[in-house]
Amino acid sequence: MELFDLTGKVALVSGCSQGLGYACVLTLARNGADIFGVSIGDDSHLKEEVEACGRRYHSLTASLTTPGVIDQVVKECTAAYGHIDILLNFAGIVRKERTLRVDEACFDAVMDINAKACFFLSQAVIKKMIEQGHGGKIINASGVIAQRSSNDFLPFTAAKGALEAMTKALANEFASEDIQVNAISFGYMTTGTRLQLDDNGEVDHEILQQIPAGRWGCYKDVDGLLLLLASRASNYMTGCIIPVDGGFSIH
Repeated sequence: MELFDLTGKVALVSGCSQGLGYACVLTLARNGADIFGVSIGDDSHLKEEVEACGRRYHSLTASLTTPGVIDQVVKECTAAYGHIDILLNFAGIVRKERTLRVDEACFDAVMDINAKACFFLSQAVIKKMIEQGHGGKIINASGVIAQRSSNDFLPFTAAKGALEAMTKALANEFASEDIQVNAISFGYMTTGTRLQLDDNGEVDHEILQQIPAGRWGCYKDVDGLLLLLASRASNYMTGCIIPVDGGFSIH
């Protein structure tokens, strides 16, 4: 549908070399968007898949926590395409540790990429979107753990809680610039952070019993919402934290 068509749009995507970020890049490309990816992993196969969709792909391999990288990302994306229309903040890490054993290094590492880098990349892109004068879309990756805390993941819970508060604050401040800022609150998925694994690396069946849908989420469960938030179909939606969790957050 034309309403969801992303032809001519440029999407900057962090955390794109694996998991949900990888899958979301392909969804955007299949619907017309050109991609600029930033990640610390090998994205050569992703480049091939995006180009197979008839779209362009440029990238930078770097950590967003490295000083100067965020400005470099925006500069290189703009040099490659001339504009930025969509930002996906999907970069993130998880550290599993008992709360009373979390040290400052662990806490900072999780906050730095999941919250701090997200803010400063959003800040840089918003400046560019305002300069361009035609609005834009920012989509943040949150998770159900921000609302239903899980033992052993306190830094991650805190980071995602901060991300959701930031989503609403940015949405409120920049709505007048026609910039929509929303977040997808991911449930327990078959890829990504794998919070559903127990200490032995086995699937935690107690979690599965708490999901009304009776299964883990997968890539295709995200496609429709992602397209909605990335396209003009969501021009009057902003500040929303939308769960994709099979009903887990109902309880």
